[in-house]
Amino acid sequence: MKNLIIGFIVLAITLSCNSSNDDVAISNSSNVDTTPILPTSVFVYSGNSISYSLKYSYVGSKIKEIIRDNLKYIYTYNGNNITKEEWSVNGEIKLIKEFSYLNDRVSSVKVTNKITSPAIVYTKNIEYVNDFHIKYNEYDLEGNLVSQIEAYFDSKGNQINIISKLSAGTIKSVSTFDNKNNPFKNIIGYAKIKMIDENAGGLIGEGMSGSNNLLKRESDSSLTSYVTCTYVYNALNNYPKEQSRKYLNEPEETIKYYYNKL
Repeated sequence: MKNLIIGFIVLAITLSCNSSNDDVAISNSSNVDTTPILPTSVFVYSGNSISYSLKYSYVGSKIKEIIRDNLKYIYTYNGNNITKEEWSVNGEIKLIKEFSYLNDRVSSVKVTNKITSPAIVYTKNIEYVNDFHIKYNEYDLEGNLVSQIEAYFDSKGNQINIISKLSAGTIKSVSTFDNKNNPFKNIIGYAKIKMIDENAGGLIGEGMSGSNNLLKRESDSSLTSYVTCTYVYNALNNYPKEQSRKYLNEPEETIKYYYNKL
C-alpha cells in the first residue's frame, strides 16, 4: 500500500511538471515577435552634411506617417491598400494623392495641389498592358503633361526598363538590381504606389518599388550610367545598412538605413 501511494504521488508530480512545462512553451510561443523588418529612419548625406532625414511610424506593418524635417506624409488605408497620401508643411495640408484600385492594383491617382491658389486638381490614369508592363502620363504639380511613361517590371516588382516620351524626344533606360532585400519591401501596400510614383513617401529615387535594390540605371542608347549604387549589407539578413548613390555629374550621396530590429 505504501508503494502504491508513493507511486500515485510521483505520477501526480510528473503530470504537474509536464503541465507547467506546456504552459511555459505556450507562453514562450505567444511571445515570438512576428513583426517584419521595417525601416524606422533614413538619413541622406551629401558629403559630410545631412541633406534630409526621414522617420517612419507604423500600425503593425502599415505605414502611418513619414516625417521629413518640417514635412509630414500621412497615410490612409482601405484593407491592405494605401488610398491616400497627404503631404503637409508645418501642419498645413499642401498636397493630396488619392489612389483608386481595380483588381487590387492602382488604377488612377487623383492629385490635389493646394500649394497654389486656387487649388489644382488632376488625375493620372494607369494602364496595365500586363502584369509586368504599365503605361501612364506624368504631370507637373500644375497638371501640365511632362511625359508619357512605359514601365516594365520583373517578377519581383523591380522596374527594369522605362521609356519616357518627352516633347524633346524619347529617353530609354535599363536598370539592374541586386538579389538582396529592399528596405521597404515589408511595408504593406507601399510597393504598389511606388510602382507609379517614385516621389511617394518623400525619399526621392529610382528603383524602390520592388523586392531588391537598384545597382545602376543607364541609357540603353549609349549605355552611359546616370545613376550607380553600392551597398553595405547586414550580414544576417541582407538588408542594406548604407547606400552610396552617384548621379552623373553630381556629388555622391550616402544613405543610411535604420530598422525596427536587426
